Amino acid sequence: MKATNSRQFSSVAARTLKVVGIILILSALLDCIVLLLPGETSDIVNRGWQLAAATQIVDRGIIPLMGIALLMTGFWVDSSSGVSIERRNVWVDLRFWALLISSLLGLIYLLLVPVHLNNTRLELKDALAQVDKEAGQAENQLEVQIKSEQFKAQVEQLKSQRRSEIGALLQDDGKLQQALKSPDVPKELKAVLEDSKNDPKALDKFLEQQAQELPVQARNEIRTRKQQKEKELRTRSRNSSLQTGISSLLLAIGYITVGWTGLRSMGILRFGRRKS
Repeated sequence: MKATNSRQFSSVAARTLKVVGIILILSALLDCIVLLLPGETSDIVNRGWQLAAATQIVDRGIIPLMGIALLMTGFWVDSSSGVSIERRNVWVDLRFWALLISSLLGLIYLLLVPVHLNNTRLELKDALAQVDKEAGQAENQLEVQIKSEQFKAQVEQLKSQRRSEIGALLQDDGKLQQALKSPDVPKELKAVLEDSKNDPKALDKFLEQQAQELPVQARNEIRTRKQQKEKELRTRSRNSSLQTGISSLLLAIGYITVGWTGLRSMGILRFGRRKS
């Protein structure tokens, strides 16, 4: 009686594993097909779409492998519980199709590795070229702006404002001493405040020097932003290459190992020579 109950339970467990496995495989394949359907025909040759599709397919790559594992486990439970698995035509055997799908997916994920790495490299190259172009345009606009009368007027207005602020500070000895002791005041400004006591022209020299440094500071800001963007792009590209590339390679190894090992055990794939 116990043996009968155990066999019935094993039969139910095996059937459950098979059903869940088939559902996982079919749903994952359907999901991948939907992901590979472009919104427009031109999207197929769009590198951005290719990168996004590859990333999403790799992210979902473990689901069919789990389904295949559950399906094969179901057949193993049947075999272990003593249920005889009738030999049928290979074309109607679920194990053959599951292992064939596993082998095909392994080859797809293996081919996806160099394709994704190349797309990532080209995407980074285009992005860096765009950043360089934008930085060049910004510098050209800056040069035009520097030569304009409006920029010169803004510089004179800034010099006048700074002269008034520092002049008011020089006239108030208490605030002057507080500024000289404050760690937030730049050393250059402190030196000017000290020199202005004996040299009235020290302030004018300081303001003129600052005005001359404004274009240099603006150029440095443009170049700094350019370097930051390039660093971010390289980091993002490297992370995408490593994450998606390595994951795809591991999935390829897993699928090919399961598929080819299973097909060989079924006698469909034979490697090496038979012994006479």
